[in-house]
Amino acid sequence: MLVDFAFELNLVFRLLLSSVLGMLIGFERKGGPRGAGPRTFSFICMGSCLFTMLSMYGFLVSGENARVAAQIVSGVGFIGAGVIWRQKGDILHGITTAAAIWVSAACGMAVGVGYNLLALVCALVTMFILSRGHPLKGARQHLGGLS
Repeated sequence: MLVDFAFELNLVFRLLLSSVLGMLIGFERKGGPRGAGPRTFSFICMGSCLFTMLSMYGFLVSGENARVAAQIVSGVGFIGAGVIWRQKGDILHGITTAAAIWVSAACGMAVGVGYNLLALVCALVTMFILSRGHPLKGARQHLGGLS
């Protein structure tokens, strides 16, 4: 089966874009005791993109694309679970990193199906939330510590 060069070039662009978006999300997680950084996020985002593109364009059997997407979501959930750890009692660490890993995979899947702008906005919003901390923290302090 011959693949159109322009089409394949578009797929390469998507792969590179997903890698960059994942890396950008991972920059905030770098440093400190976090379990994942820019390289990990880049791999997850890029891998999700590639699996998505392969499921759409690489196999002759149609109608099975959703199965690959479902496996990406569950597989990345397993990776995210690996960065969560418990410290003395019920204090959990790594949940935000695990959630960011999951979102990074979703960005990669969005790029994989061609929703580049959606993936870019998702990555930017994720970076904003990660860099600003808990969005209600300042509001609670401003309102006098209401829970």
